[in-house]
Amino acid sequence: MTNYVLDGHDLSPLFDSSNALISFGDDPRKHVPNNGSIIYSVWDKDEHFLYICISGLQKSLEKRSPLSRIISHSSGLRSGDQFCIYIHDFYVIPEIVKQFSYQPSKGALDKLTRDYIRTHLSYRFVGFESADSDRIVRSLETQIKSGTFGLHPILNGVE
Repeated sequence: MTNYVLDGHDLSPLFDSSNALISFGDDPRKHVPNNGSIIYSVWDKDEHFLYICISGLQKSLEKRSPLSRIISHSSGLRSGDQFCIYIHDFYVIPEIVKQFSYQPSKGALDKLTRDYIRTHLSYRFVGFESADSDRIVRSLETQIKSGTFGLHPILNGVE
């Protein structure tokens, strides 16, 4: 097994395939803590590493709630959610083009994005509940995006 320790933090739950994936179709309140900060990795059904992200970044530790970002992703609403925009652009639009069928209507693209996310994507996370948890996850995210473990997230990696 690869050693996924970074800055003294064990991040193997993000990458080790023996750790269960959580579907975006599941209620995140059953899995994600109410407080602190998290770093999470997103995977498709073929376990391709798509995205690395963080949540729970409010200045006050008491107000840090990582749930909101996961709930936002699960909604498929593209407005203000870069993850949903990426999924829409890289996965939903190609499906529409392939099928040659799309009937425009209010919210239709967000619904297609939501359905794709909930059906095809899952995540793993590591939580932090210290006063500096926001700083920790920001640093870890930056390093992982740059390929620290020899893995680059497909959608938001930095070469």
